[in-house]
Amino acid sequence: MASFCSIMNMPCISKTAYYQQLGNVLKAVEAEAEKEMNKVATRLRQKLRDNGQNVGDDDIIDVAVSFDGTWAKRGFTSQSGLVFVISVDTGEVLDTYVLNKHCPKCSIKKAQCGDDAGEFEEWRVEHMSAGECDINFTGSSPAMEAEGAVTLWSRSIAKPKMRYKWMLSDGDSKAFNAVEYVYGNGCVVEKLDCVGHVQKRMGKALLNLKSTTKGRLSDGKTIGGRGRLTDGKIKDIQRQYGLAIRQNTISHPNPTEKEVDVAVYAIKKNIIALLNHSVQMANIAKQHRFCPPGEKS
Repeated sequence: MASFCSIMNMPCISKTAYYQQLGNVLKAVEAEAEKEMNKVATRLRQKLRDNGQNVGDDDIIDVAVSFDGTWAKRGFTSQSGLVFVISVDTGEVLDTYVLNKHCPKCSIKKAQCGDDAGEFEEWRVEHMSAGECDINFTGSSPAMEAEGAVTLWSRSIAKPKMRYKWMLSDGDSKAFNAVEYVYGNGCVVEKLDCVGHVQKRMGKALLNLKSTTKGRLSDGKTIGGRGRLTDGKIKDIQRQYGLAIRQNTISHPNPTEKEVDVAVYAIKKNIIALLNHSVQMANIAKQHRFCPPGEKS
């Protein structure tokens, strides 16, 4: 901005004025986002009503959400992080939370005070008591995700009047352990695994098996090579493994225990069919006994 103003022969805005305008824009964006997320909660309630659930406007409902976090930059040195929850049923954002380890106003004031630490501390106390300091987290950057999850889960009952009972997240998320008992023993948060991440882990396990298995197997051949466990074969098995899960998922919310048992049995049967289909057996009928009927199975 200073370079542009210099070229145009214009006075440049001061840092103080710039941050004041930035604060005004931020307040407007946050207010609009708050209104939109309230509408999202209303639409989610209506969808549950359309699916036959007796849900009132003031009832606390149990919902499934997707949770994830991100940082301002890669690595473990980011000063800012963002976490959010998305409704699994509507695909819309229900709540967000920003974590900061840095405050621009504090940095500017500290530079102005120089070596006078007393003046800065006196200003900082007033700054924090006025609620103007952006710093709301003091731990390590990787720990932001778990801390943010606790904040979102803790305020879910008061804010959208919901309990995030089912948590869908990536496989390496540590946030689940932080929120599992946030509602007490009366409502334990359950972890749902993303099919894509489950599929990815299965493929990675086969790749690790291939790389760590040396020498010849009991049939006198190596684990890899033509007609064996090649990278292409692993990708095919990985794709079919994910398909076996996706084809038997339950689309409607709050399924019965019987529906879950039937879906799990169908998933297991399809995965066993995939395993038998991928290996060579002397008895062809036994090898394909779990495969679905039809030429395109």
